[in-house]
Amino acid sequence: MSEDRMLIVQMNAGSKKAFASLYDKYVSMVYGYVYSVLKDSTLAEDITQFCFMKLWEHRSIIAQDRNLPAWLYVTARNAVYKETRRQVTLTRYVEYAVRAMDSCENAKASDFDMKIIEAEVSRVIDSLPEARRRIWLMKTKEGMSTAQIASVLDISPKTVDNQIARVKQVLKKNIGRLIMFALFI
Repeated sequence: MSEDRMLIVQMNAGSKKAFASLYDKYVSMVYGYVYSVLKDSTLAEDITQFCFMKLWEHRSIIAQDRNLPAWLYVTARNAVYKETRRQVTLTRYVEYAVRAMDSCENAKASDFDMKIIEAEVSRVIDSLPEARRRIWLMKTKEGMSTAQIASVLDISPKTVDNQIARVKQVLKKNIGRLIMFALFI
């Protein structure tokens, strides 16, 4: 039986030691691929960790004859595609927001009042669940990093990132409508 097959069988049974061995064996391969595509070490580290988290989550259903490097490559490739789509969407939104703000700045003061948007942002932030609002305020008002917030609240950095992303979605939805309304009045 090959070394990978033996380790997969052990991992199927829940062996953390087997998982660690597979991690050590393939982590540089996954990281190298992701970094070669994204050219961002932080994202490459995050996606590499995500791939191995998925491996652990699926440990009980990974077949012993599975080509593990191929499985990890496909998982990494899909995560890279997802991240690339997210970045493109974010870039488009930022460009839209900049154009909207430029249009607003060029509009007459009576046509567009920043106080209305600030009030809407405050209203949206106040309506958030307490934990999400606290994370958002720690990030924006206190200037804390994701790692710092995770440490203070004793939660994972991924949870912090997810909560911040949810706040951004809510703000984008609510403030975007307000900006569009103001532009077309």
